[in-house]
Amino acid sequence: MKKLTQLTIALVALIALGTACSEHRGFKKDKQGFYYKFYEKNKNEAQPQVGDIVELTYTLRTSDSILVDNVPMHEEIIESIYTGDIYAALRMMHLGDSATFILNGDTFFHYFMRQPFRFEKKDLYFDLKLHKITSPEKFEQIQMEQRRRYEAMIEELRLEEDDLINNYISDNNIKTKPTNSGLYLIKTANGSGKAIKNGSKVAVHYTGKFIDGTVFDSSTERGIPLEFTVGEERFIAGWDEAILLLRGGDRATALLPSKLAYGARGLDYAIPPYTPIIFDLEVVSVQ
Repeated sequence: MKKLTQLTIALVALIALGTACSEHRGFKKDKQGFYYKFYEKNKNEAQPQVGDIVELTYTLRTSDSILVDNVPMHEEIIESIYTGDIYAALRMMHLGDSATFILNGDTFFHYFMRQPFRFEKKDLYFDLKLHKITSPEKFEQIQMEQRRRYEAMIEELRLEEDDLINNYISDNNIKTKPTNSGLYLIKTANGSGKAIKNGSKVAVHYTGKFIDGTVFDSSTERGIPLEFTVGEERFIAGWDEAILLLRGGDRATALLPSKLAYGARGLDYAIPPYTPIIFDLEVVSVQ
């Protein structure tokens, strides 16, 4: 009877364990608390150390929903923020490995996102592929070389700007003289509406483009003019200056050197540094 009781207890325990771990079937549990499964494992390759920069692709998901899908990322390996965090998981990997790590979603969001985990599922699945490991010293060398190339490119753009503007003026036979700031405003149609001044409420159609004709923005294509109050300094300097030289019904082309546009910094990835730009303008209304 005693043996039967012990056997029954053991079977119940095994059934309970199998039920609790069914979601993690096929995964191993690390001593730090997370679950993992390797698909490719290159035991003879290097493993990332604290301070290294890793290049990887990752998918972040719950058991039934993808949150981030196959995204490339560079990440510096640091000491773990809590026991069994994603950095502990990354340090298990070797160069070329691919694996899935299952971490508790509540804990991850608490430490990394500083907010509650908003999904019903309490586990986060990290599907990782480790492509490259770079030491801090090598990474700094790469960064310095990239900065050097970027600065050389910026200097080349700066030196080319005057030639771009002069060639455009020559090719298009522009006779208009620039303003003191360097703005070229070429009227293409004269309107009979009100003159624009600071405080005027205007609606303007525009097409912004580079000197080679490539369009980067256009209210005309969208069919909705830009409405704003003149003089509020919401836009680049050359825009405000050009608008104040117009009146209702006017059409004009404004050529802006970069100092009146987006300057030495450019605009994100849309407009490079030291880039002169052109706006085709139509003043729809003036109030």
